[in-house]
Amino acid sequence: MKRLVSGITAIALLVMTAAASTSVSFAGTSESEDLQKAIATVKTVVSIPTELSEFSYYKDDNVENRGGWNLNWSAPEGDGYISASVEGTDTITSYYCYLKNFNGDGLAKVTETQAQKVADDTLKKMLPKYAHSMKLEENTAARSAYDSDYSFLYKMYINDIPCDFITVSIGVNKYVGQLSHFRYNCNASDFAITGYPSTDKIFAEDAAKAAYLKELGPELKYFSNYDYSKKTLKVYPAYETNDSNRAIDAQTGKVIDLYAEYQLYNTRDAATMGSFDYKSASENAIEYTEQELNEIQKTAGLLSKTEADNRAKEWIPSLRGETISSSSLAKNNGPDQSYIWNLSYKDGYVTLDAKSGVLLNFYNYSDYSTPTKDIGLKSAKSIADDYLKKVCSDKLDQVTWSNENSMGVTDYNYTFIYTRQINDIPFDSNAIYVSVNKQNGKILSYSRTWYESATFPDLNGVLTKEAAFDATDKYGDFGLSYRKTAVDKVALVYKFLKSDTYKIDAFTGKQLSWDGTVYEQKNLDYTDIAGTWAEHIILELKNNGYYLEGSQFAPKAKTTQIDFFRYLYSPEQAYYNSDEDFYKMLVSQKIIKKEEINAAAAITRQDAAKFIIRYLGYDKLASKSDIFKNMYKDKIDSNYLGYASSVYGLGIMKGDAKGYFNGGNTLTHAEAAVVIYNTLNAR
Repeated sequence: MKRLVSGITAIALLVMTAAASTSVSFAGTSESEDLQKAIATVKTVVSIPTELSEFSYYKDDNVENRGGWNLNWSAPEGDGYISASVEGTDTITSYYCYLKNFNGDGLAKVTETQAQKVADDTLKKMLPKYAHSMKLEENTAARSAYDSDYSFLYKMYINDIPCDFITVSIGVNKYVGQLSHFRYNCNASDFAITGYPSTDKIFAEDAAKAAYLKELGPELKYFSNYDYSKKTLKVYPAYETNDSNRAIDAQTGKVIDLYAEYQLYNTRDAATMGSFDYKSASENAIEYTEQELNEIQKTAGLLSKTEADNRAKEWIPSLRGETISSSSLAKNNGPDQSYIWNLSYKDGYVTLDAKSGVLLNFYNYSDYSTPTKDIGLKSAKSIADDYLKKVCSDKLDQVTWSNENSMGVTDYNYTFIYTRQINDIPFDSNAIYVSVNKQNGKILSYSRTWYESATFPDLNGVLTKEAAFDATDKYGDFGLSYRKTAVDKVALVYKFLKSDTYKIDAFTGKQLSWDGTVYEQKNLDYTDIAGTWAEHIILELKNNGYYLEGSQFAPKAKTTQIDFFRYLYSPEQAYYNSDEDFYKMLVSQKIIKKEEINAAAAITRQDAAKFIIRYLGYDKLASKSDIFKNMYKDKIDSNYLGYASSVYGLGIMKGDAKGYFNGGNTLTHAEAAVVIYNTLNAR
């Protein structure tokens, strides 16, 4: 129960002197003593600014059986706060801070090295008993222009072996260098686990690899990606590894099930995980009048609403006494571009193929109370199989039960996943999900994704399983790790260390991204800028999330138009996979005109000035060249005078050492870095 502290009590709590011998006396309950201790725990580690004068708290009695406190300090004007969670009275499990001066603009004022020192010191204060056993993971400092923090991830190591289940995150504000957040990514009790297996008498890595290949993978599958803008479906084969749930026990050489907190979930939508969301795909569709619907149904041979209602009740008997509360007919935006009926009832939601009446989705809103008995997995599986025979008998010989080894544990249901098989391998993008109530065996939800129009590449020439493993090992570093097998038990296992999952091109062995394109690591360290005149600026930009892709910066290379824009818009690159989409954005933002697009051409200094001024929002003024004075020693093209004078006045492009603008000269990569650096500081 939340208890807000009164103003008088808050003042009493906060008036605690720095002297270790001084404490606040509470006349009353042990609860007040515990609250005092919890506050002291926080204030021993961090300073609470005086402007955060309002204090509140609530007690949480459900924190790992120890109880806990959530403490909050805030500014009366609402422009600052500190929030801390304390388990028991002595363990800070999370801390968040926001102060007025945390808001900055432009580039970071604190270096990554300075921020890491703050993070290292924080770790020692927060975890004095364990900090010496924790290591900073590689490449975890956030380098985003939109993130006001540097973020660091620390992992526990025992016997110089990573404990994948014990990590903490620390954030440091990049403008003022103060701690912004600290949090456990594990349970506090995980630190107290003992009985870590020894590395003596374990299986050699080669033997573990052989066991992994025999029992776990990599597994050859078909995957797909649908491009909604181009309306094209790409299907491709790839090898996948997934170490989330199972690994090789280093002591026995056998497969072992891993414990994961996230498997203990409660969700009514468990049966929709991984399936195509027909409702979302159609929610932006055009709504039709009754007359329009009638004509559409006549010409397309679609079911009427009444026919769809009747068909839904054939599939789902529990709806037979209900009437439709709302409905819509829409064309889904997925690969098959079919019409679908969305029907809502008091106790459920149904999606049907509007032409065939095939059941696509069903959600039962009721029947989610925690069961007092369990029908068991075997009975639930039989019920699910029988339901599939009823609603999709034509697909049964094309699917296999695929989540037998990774079923999540929930309070009220069993969820079964049946994955489509093509050429004797799984097609993960197509599957049928069925959720069965644990207590009464009722079907809670059903979902089906099936691309009828998909074509599947031939598998001739794919890598062997062994070659796919070796390719994955280059990226994932197969080796020893400590993982939990129960809430308080640890095993020494062999797995891929850098990530639980990898997807490898079935023909080339290259790592793939989510969309099937070759994965490219972003923001790599440059190998060719040491000692160059712009090194400091290039690194500072990179530290803030602005970079040219690849490990070679090529400082003297000519900058193309597309490279200049990609560099300037580095933070937005994740949103634009193609140059075409990227240029559409630039045109819509009036940064460039269609007739000015020349992606591969080297960009001149005068064009860079023009685009920069548009980027800053001063185009309307700068385009009036007749009101500007030439600030350079050389003659400026009249079409560019306003832009050139503007970048001069803003300190972005001052010209060369002799005061010449050299507008027709092309920008090198190093010069482009300086222009972008000055632009960001001029905002």
